[in-house]
Amino acid sequence: MRNLILFAGVLVLVGACKKKKDDPAPSGTRNQWDARYRIEGTMTDHSNPAFGWMNNTYEYTLQTSSPTSDSLVSNTLTFPGIVIGNTGAGITNATYYSKFGLIMNFDAATNKVTSVTNYYGQPSSTGRSAVLDPTGVNSIDPATRNIRVKFFMDETGITGHRATFDLTLVYLGAR
Repeated sequence: MRNLILFAGVLVLVGACKKKKDDPAPSGTRNQWDARYRIEGTMTDHSNPAFGWMNNTYEYTLQTSSPTSDSLVSNTLTFPGIVIGNTGAGITNATYYSKFGLIMNFDAATNKVTSVTNYYGQPSSTGRSAVLDPTGVNSIDPATRNIRVKFFMDETGITGHRATFDLTLVYLGAR
């Protein structure tokens, strides 16, 4: 009988802890930048001009990684990455750089983006790294909650920066 009571208690505990996929995160687990965004801006691939900025219609979420950092997740791709276009042969197709996704680090006191890193590693298994461009605005507008960030994608074996991104994450609302 004792084993049965213990077993029933475990079942209740498991059922109580189960989280549905669409449930919001518990209060206090998301930082202030965790939200939905649309990206506007420019992108230049210095190694292969067939790759370029797709357009400004794709939505993303910043998802809390730590109290001061967030991963940029594409709603289209459903994982960390940035939608770009392949314009080879005059055909525009949506694509992305494999094993390249952004983690943004913030300073709430100064409203600055302090650094970026590749979600998949610095460098990733494809040799890609993210580097903040210090010439960019790299800040958060507290009134609109829009985020401006300029960064490079570096790739092992390519001299200089493989690609330059100069982006504005336009705040759309909570996620």
